[in-house]
Amino acid sequence: MNKNSKLKIRNSDLGFTLMEAVVATALFAFVVSSVIGVYLSVIQLDRKARSQRIVAQNARFIMDFLAKEVRNGSINYNCSQWNGIVVGTSNLCVQNQANELERFYLSGTNLKLEKNNSSTNMNSSKVLVSDLKFYVSPAEDPYTPAKTYNVHPHVTVVLELTSNYGTAPTAVAKIRIQDTFAPRYYPSRQ
Repeated sequence: MNKNSKLKIRNSDLGFTLMEAVVATALFAFVVSSVIGVYLSVIQLDRKARSQRIVAQNARFIMDFLAKEVRNGSINYNCSQWNGIVVGTSNLCVQNQANELERFYLSGTNLKLEKNNSSTNMNSSKVLVSDLKFYVSPAEDPYTPAKTYNVHPHVTVVLELTSNYGTAPTAVAKIRIQDTFAPRYYPSRQ
């Protein structure tokens, strides 16, 4: 065996043919585009889940807070926004346990709590209040000495929240919730 015979390289061992390179590139592009598609779908699902979670947490917080304030306080029928008659409004006035007037109202897309001449948002900046109604029954003050209504007062809250999280329309979540609360205290009829 001579030296030259060992160094001979066959043509088939030099590298890829053009057809093999094209097939390999196409296969690689297919795999990468599939992985990117799955990744983008996962990101979209994550945004949707976050939006739904944020809206649900805000709705739960707002309803729990309203329930606590109404149940532990009393509905104030003398609120200047109502003129003594309440049917369906976006304002609710409650006298809390510390005998402070609390006013809940819709300001743009925010639910506000006004107390001691200062107001604060009840919803986070990632959630918009799309609809808010308070239905107080009876429509007129049952706490008056005349007691024309012998009905325990209660308030039904209808609240719709929409997420403001993300820019994609598929990431928008909306929840509509309704609940009724009654104060614990109601003076007996004389």
